[in-house]
Amino acid sequence: MDQFFFLAIATVAFLVCAECGEMYGAEFKKTNCWFEIPRDRTMTCGTLNVPENRKKKSTNQVVLSVVVFEPDRERHEPIVFLTGGPGQPAEIGSSEEIDSWWEFIGAQSWMVGRRVVVVDQRGIGKSAPNLDCSQYFESDHWNGILSNVGEDNRFYEAKRKELIACRTALVARGIDLDAYNTEENAGDIDDLRSALGIEKWVLYGVSYGTRLALEVMNQHPEGVSASILDSVVPLDVNYLNEDGPNLERSLKILERDCQKANSCMQGISHVVQTIARQLDRQPLLLRSAEKEARYTYVSGADFLDLIFGMLYDRDAISTLPELIRRTYEQDFRPLTEISFEPDDLEISQGMDYSVTCSDSDLPDMSDKRDQYWAKWVESDDYSWACPLWILERGPAQKRPRRTDIPTLLLSGEYDPATPTAWANHAAETLPFGQVVVFRGVGHDVIDSDPCGSKVAADFLANPRRKLTTDCIGQMEVPQFTSSIERMWSGVEGQTTPSGMNTRHIRSPIRAGWRIPISHKQEVIVSISP
Repeated sequence: MDQFFFLAIATVAFLVCAECGEMYGAEFKKTNCWFEIPRDRTMTCGTLNVPENRKKKSTNQVVLSVVVFEPDRERHEPIVFLTGGPGQPAEIGSSEEIDSWWEFIGAQSWMVGRRVVVVDQRGIGKSAPNLDCSQYFESDHWNGILSNVGEDNRFYEAKRKELIACRTALVARGIDLDAYNTEENAGDIDDLRSALGIEKWVLYGVSYGTRLALEVMNQHPEGVSASILDSVVPLDVNYLNEDGPNLERSLKILERDCQKANSCMQGISHVVQTIARQLDRQPLLLRSAEKEARYTYVSGADFLDLIFGMLYDRDAISTLPELIRRTYEQDFRPLTEISFEPDDLEISQGMDYSVTCSDSDLPDMSDKRDQYWAKWVESDDYSWACPLWILERGPAQKRPRRTDIPTLLLSGEYDPATPTAWANHAAETLPFGQVVVFRGVGHDVIDSDPCGSKVAADFLANPRRKLTTDCIGQMEVPQFTSSIERMWSGVEGQTTPSGMNTRHIRSPIRAGWRIPISHKQEVIVSISP
């Protein structure tokens, strides 16, 4: 009787937990790959169904798309890649993207002998549902592009209507937008590990992917043997509030290195302030060099946004002093070239808003309005979009738990989005964490310089040993150039100097969307073909 009684109680408890979503056994379903597998390669493709919201009684599920790059011979624990953004697809949808992945894996000695698991996170890429808003967003509105000078350039109301249209459509499909956050994302990653039968694996996250990795380490440390965090976003940092100070710090580093190399005008960070304040007072109206000309206004906020983006990329950093000098001297040709640069960035806008608006509070500008970057921070689309997208918010930041998981934290000293101070802060709760700072590098260290890959290899060879990789001390400052042709090499998805394709986007994402400007009396500048 006692045995029957306890069995009955256990059965009832299981059913209750299963109904409330707290107990879930995900099953990985193998499928035929949706692309042609390269010759002499072995790959596993499939899907994983996970609960949409583990905190609610709901039958809604999310279907994750997964690709496993199999080694010739497995000798070490698997690696799972966590992409950035938030909202960037993992680029596993076509044969070309798969070839790019194999090229990247082949360049990483620390991936040899390991299964590399790549997943489109919830709301992104080939996973379903996809929170893509591109069918509702008119790109010219979000990029501030005009077809003629007389066109109305106040885009705010148009963007607002488009955002609401996307949100309304997603909700009408039964999608619970509150469930698309870092906490649920981390639950997905651990469910995937269990479904693949992996006892422990190595987390490799870039940009937002590092915040996701830290949340996995918080929730499910038992499934993680080691972590590689490249361009670190800590769990308890309100990142939307830090853009201004982070940009200012990066400009100080640029000024230091540029003056040591005698390659730029004096006081370049002060020059940026002067340009930003002037353009905020009187924005420029620029014209493209195309046969059918397009126009765009550039305010001080737009100018700072361009600089912020260029500080991500090592090649772009080398041209930045020249861009600043020419703009200050009213030679606007390089600025025009950059302003009309095609943006092929692919992102799930709905996932970006869902995660960013739940992960970070809006900036507090009460004592910062006199800063030269204040209008740039205030004009960010999140400032008006988040109150429309997330109607009910909980606490944005989480307190990280102390964990003894060996962790490598990589930081580019120029990085304006995820500064070295953030890596050091995250390491405070990681007794076996090691922070490595790379001279002359911006965002995404491993993609920016071969030394990043060497450090990762040395780390995984013995994760608890202090790193002594020689190349770290051999890193140099950027080689500053005045070449206009190389002025904008920081476009996402281009091949980096190390010959590897980038696997990240900025975090937090700043998509370069222009803000509405009311002035229409500015100088028109163009480039001759």
